[in-house]
Order: sequence, then C-alpha cells, then structure tokens
Amino acid sequence: MARFQTKTLWLIAVAAAALVLLLQFCPAARRSGVLTLTLSQDKLAIDVADSPERRLYALGMLDRFRPGRGLLLVFDDGTPPRVWSKALQVEADLLWLDETRQIVGLELGARPCTQDPCPEYAPERGAVSVLVLPPGSGRDAALAPGQTVFLQPA
Repeated sequence: MARFQTKTLWLIAVAAAALVLLLQFCPAARRSGVLTLTLSQDKLAIDVADSPERRLYALGMLDRFRPGRGLLLVFDDGTPPRVWSKALQVEADLLWLDETRQIVGLELGARPCTQDPCPEYAPERGAVSVLVLPPGSGRDAALAPGQTVFLQPA
C-alpha cells in the first residue's frame, strides 16, 4: 500500500512539472510584453497579444479586469482587427488604433454575447490593433477618434 502511494505521488509530481513546463513554453500562454498607458490620472499596465494564438488566449482568459490592467491586441499579420462579441468574457471599452496609435474607432461598453448570432466589433477604417480597456475608461478619459494613444514600455 505504501509503495502504491509513493508511485502515485511521484506520478502526480511529474505530471505537475510537465504542466508547468508546457505552460512556460507554450507560445499562446506567453505574453509578448507589457506597455504602460496613461489615461488622465491613471496609469494602466497593458499586456500585449501579438499573434492569433496570443490574441485568442488573452481574450479567453479575460474574465475580469484586474485593477490597473488592459490588453493590446495587435493585428499586424494581415488579419482584420475585429473582436467577436462571443469572444469577450466581460464588458470592455474597445479602441481601434492605426499604425501611428491614433484612435480610428471606439466601442465603449462593448458587451459579451451569450446567444448566436453574435456580432463582431470592427472599426470603420483601417486599424492594426485594438486596445481593450476596463469599461468606462474611454469615457472617463474623454477619448475620441483622432486622438493619439501613447503607449510606453513598462
């Protein structure tokens, strides 16, 4: 009986170590970087998701906004910068940015969809990234199309 328990504990430890290694080296689980965004008086740490896998993973894991956090979805791979409302887990402010980080579209208070068919949120004109912020952030900072968003390395 003791030998069985020892083998079981050993297998659990090996499985846990394998899981940690898998998560460490899985490209979808790694963050590409963190930027800082200053809105009015607040500074937000912005996680960057710059590949299809990272974008999907990041949106799927966004079940709530941690205080002082946001997410930048980068679409420089030719993929249209759309956010499917079913992919959203929580209400968010969506800001579409062009290559100069100028706001080219806004969707304040975008809500997740719970019943098909679910709409997509997309800008009216060219964008290469979507800044996903806690709800109310865009309104509180009086953000509007044409403004430039300044993101700095953290």
